[in-house]
Amino acid sequence: MKELESLKGEVEELKEIPSKGIAQNTEESITVLMKYMVEERGRTNRRLDDINEKIMRLRSAVESMYAMEEETEEQERRDVILSGLDNAVLDFVQSRGMVCADDLVEFMKYKGRNAACTRLNRLYMRGLIERHQVGHKVYYKYNAGKATNTLIISPPQ
Repeated sequence: MKELESLKGEVEELKEIPSKGIAQNTEESITVLMKYMVEERGRTNRRLDDINEKIMRLRSAVESMYAMEEETEEQERRDVILSGLDNAVLDFVQSRGMVCADDLVEFMKYKGRNAACTRLNRLYMRGLIERHQVGHKVYYKYNAGKATNTLIISPPQ
């Protein structure tokens, strides 16, 4: 509200300038206009500085939020809870080296390949095994580098 009133006052001052005789004293009117422009430039710069400061504070707040989210996600990635079946599959993949879904079907005695593919893919998505496509088959390999940083928790059965 204060800013609006001050702007109205400035507009009124500008309206009065022609009545002061601009045509008679050109140098004085140019000086008055230049002074007004300098003052206005200063006010504008101060407002822009305030806006820039607020943007910087918001940016730092957003960056700190993203950093906290990344820490939380990293912690969640390190703590992987596996079921007994997933743990057995992981042990099987680790012992065999490379495994395809057909190998897992035989090992787990599944009726079809869907469950085996889903289980292997889930372990891949969690970063515990690697996936390699060889021709039309997809092979999964134990990734010791990723799994060493991971705490694998298998609930009691």
